[in-house]
Amino acid sequence: MMPRFLSSLLLCIVIFSSCAFAQGVEKITIRGVEVEWNGYTVIEPESNVDMSDVQLSDFPTVPFSPEHQVVVDTYLLEEGKITETTVTHVHSANPGSTVYIAAGVHGDERAAWYAGLLLRSATISSGDIYILAPANANGARRTSRYVTGQQDVNRSFPGSATGNEAEQLAYAIFQDIDRVQPNLVLDLHEALIYAPGKRDFLGSTYIFTILDGVEDLFFDLLFATQDGTICHNEFGYNGPGPSGSINAEVANRLNIPVITVETFRGFPMDRRISDQLDSVRFVLEYLNMR
Repeated sequence: MMPRFLSSLLLCIVIFSSCAFAQGVEKITIRGVEVEWNGYTVIEPESNVDMSDVQLSDFPTVPFSPEHQVVVDTYLLEEGKITETTVTHVHSANPGSTVYIAAGVHGDERAAWYAGLLLRSATISSGDIYILAPANANGARRTSRYVTGQQDVNRSFPGSATGNEAEQLAYAIFQDIDRVQPNLVLDLHEALIYAPGKRDFLGSTYIFTILDGVEDLFFDLLFATQDGTICHNEFGYNGPGPSGSINAEVANRLNIPVITVETFRGFPMDRRISDQLDSVRFVLEYLNMR
């Protein structure tokens, strides 16, 4: 048992640290939006979106219309495990490109997998889209970055069939992408860390490892944010994806280009979802799938 004086000392340290942290929070303006910042991460605002009462059509800047005739089916990854999650396959009778959307590999990046859930009702004029949302379902249930404990699925690719929970989930996702062989993977994420003037600030960023065959698409997507065609603000770019991430491992091992969309968690939820959807819509239109 811990001596009483040590318990009291520990309590004082916790209280002091909490007070110091609270005093360190300041309001700063990023891309025209006032946010709270503790010197390292932003303080994510309360969500202004009720996902039980919102539809794709509620985002007028992202017109997924007119409706096209499609066939929709679903299947499970990691069935029966705590990591079980759903892939929605939207298939057009007209031949075209295939896009695989992995939304919410980190469960606390809610706008990423909220957008993925909304995209389940999207229609396309040609080709196929596969929508994995939320990719990290167990993390999403707990609003946690991790699958369980400190297991980060986005540092676990290509995964292992006999590894820990994150490695098994990464393996299932990686194998599914390999089976589908899409022309492009869209990896939907969000960023919480803010470092003024630093290259590693990932909010409002597109990330790539290789761009073989999609170079024009990537830079046109980037330029569309700069001229105000899509999204609420200009996006930057970064790369390569970190080792063990879906971006790096799918690109390097399967030679399938991956574009990671990073919205910024300091902004309102509806703005972040809209920017995620805008990015996806632009890609689908560029590939003549809308």
